[in-house]
Formats: sequence, structure tokens, C-alpha cells
Amino acid sequence: MLLTTAFVLHVVSGALWTGATLYVAYATLPRAADGTLGRAAFVDAAHRLLMVTRWTGVVLPVTGAYMIWRLYTPLDLLAASARGWAVLAMLSLWGVMNGLVELGVLRMRREVDPDIGWGTYMAEGFPVDALGGDEPTAARLAALSRPYLLASAGLAALLLVDAGLLAGGVPA
Repeated sequence: MLLTTAFVLHVVSGALWTGATLYVAYATLPRAADGTLGRAAFVDAAHRLLMVTRWTGVVLPVTGAYMIWRLYTPLDLLAASARGWAVLAMLSLWGVMNGLVELGVLRMRREVDPDIGWGTYMAEGFPVDALGGDEPTAARLAALSRPYLLASAGLAALLLVDAGLLAGGVPA
């Protein structure tokens, strides 16, 4: 029962996270870049993505570690099977994706508040109320975060392919 619960939480969290990443990268980022999406709406979308990333950054490793412990003990099985390599790839994609989202939103936040420290950023993220005045524009913020968010979206697609391979029964 606990393993099933871990699977459900893992899949739901992963779906929410990859979906949010793809939505921000492909629905809000281009509209912010061309000026059809307001600055506050874009910042809100990026901040919400950051919060989802952080929440799933707890749930995914906890449930994933439990599933690894239950399914790949001894741990040599991770390096000795195709399924194990797919799990290690998933772990790597997850880590890089998390970092890219954090860096993209941090770049946006530092454009508004260049002196913000890492601790304050980690505590606050980039809420809309951190915006002041009319600068920077949504297009400027989109340009700053674009490489990070697009790379994260590409990794989200790879993560979904990896998850599909695992779900479809990659041979041991």
C-alpha cells in the first residue's frame, strides 16, 4: 500500500511540475516577450512555477528514494539494468530542471532587485508585490528567463519520455 501511495504521489507531482514548466515556457513566455501578456501576469506565472518546483522538489525525491529503496535493493541494480539507468536519468533530469527554473526566476528577480540575497530569494521567490514601477518590462523579464525556461521545458519533455519508458516496461 505504501509503495502504491508513493507511485501515485510521484506521478501526480511529476505531472504537475512538468505541465507547469511546459505551460510557462510555451504559453506565457512568448506572450510576455511580444508584449501581449502583462508584466504582473508573467511574474505571477513564473513565481507559481517556482513554488510548484520547490514543492515537488520535496515530494519527488522522497517518493523516488522510497521507490528506489523498495525496487532497486541492492543499489547495484540501478547501474546494472536498463530500468536502473532510466531511473538515474530521471534523477539527473530532475536536478538540472530544478536548477534551471531557480536560475531563470532568480535572474528575473535580480533585474528588479539587484541586491537581493540568496536567502531572501529562497524565502520569497518572486511574488508580484516585489515589482515596483514600470521597469523592467515583461519583454525584458522574458528575455532574461528565456534560455533557462526553454531548457527546462526541453528537459521536461525528456523527463516525460523517460517516465513513459519506465511505465511502459523498459526491460530489466
